[in-house]
Amino acid sequence: MTWKKPNFIILDEPTNHLDMETIDALIEAVAVWKGGILIVSHDQHFLKSVAKDFWIVANKGIARFKNFEKAKQFALKHHTLDTL
Repeated sequence: MTWKKPNFIILDEPTNHLDMETIDALIEAVAVWKGGILIVSHDQHFLKSVAKDFWIVANKGIARFKNFEKAKQFALKHHTLDTL
């Protein structure tokens, strides 16, 4: 998938163990990326800076939001151990 001209990146917790300067550099890199990107992260600053859509997996389904705060409230309200 990444051998020749990749156009889709999957990042799983990309900001773990990074300092703020490096996180900001990653935010800038994601902003100019021309392809698709899927990010799994708990870093609210990072998500607010780079994401346009927020997908919450809960209640045996997926809910999609355009607004981070609405997505966060939904996730907090519907998060249970049996949804993981």
